[in-house]
Amino acid sequence: MAYTHVHRAFLQACSNHGTISKQNALEVLIGIYARYGDGDTVPNDDDVIDVVAKINERIHQFDQKIVYTHFEPLDKDFYVFVNLQESPIDLHQNVFTAQELHFFRVLLRELTLSEDHTLSMIMCLNFTNDTVGETVKPLPKTRAEQLLNEWEELGYFLVLDDKLHFGPKSVVEFDKYLTKNYADIITRCCLCNVTIFYGVRCASCPQILHKDCLKKYLRRLTNCPSCKVLWSVSI
Repeated sequence: MAYTHVHRAFLQACSNHGTISKQNALEVLIGIYARYGDGDTVPNDDDVIDVVAKINERIHQFDQKIVYTHFEPLDKDFYVFVNLQESPIDLHQNVFTAQELHFFRVLLRELTLSEDHTLSMIMCLNFTNDTVGETVKPLPKTRAEQLLNEWEELGYFLVLDDKLHFGPKSVVEFDKYLTKNYADIITRCCLCNVTIFYGVRCASCPQILHKDCLKKYLRRLTNCPSCKVLWSVSI
């Protein structure tokens, strides 16, 4: 398959949105096909997969990728445009101020350190007083609210029940960053060895696993992979 205007337009859409649901990705591709593709062809989910694969062949050299991921809190699938560099936060240094980037880092840190990886919105706004030395002034709370909305739209965060959660983009893009900076805190699923942002805890031991990994595991076995006690927690 040649790299065409269809691929370029879909890449642009993913880059602009940051995070696109599986359904929206198909709708975007249908619109792109109407403009650049075969007018008699209506793309389907398999066509989205093929287009993404072709794009990834091109952008991998730039440490970029469109990642397909299942986001457990919403039980939805997303395509996420990510930068694969070790510290992707630095890529936004020309977009956000030092204050704003620091606020973003603080949110990542506090979400990682919190027991359930959530923060109340009041706590998030209070973190605007967390400054770096004397050179960075506290971020105005009105700007912090704007940033939270913007970062949620991009998929970095998710607000549910007035609490901030990791969004699908952060889950994919900041895995290496958080693992490097918070190695003693980050938990990895013993079934897939990928960082757990959302998971299910065993009733008999501290083990936490991804819900999807656990579902596949329990199709074959019925005991906890860690303590070997019969798994009893509903998923």
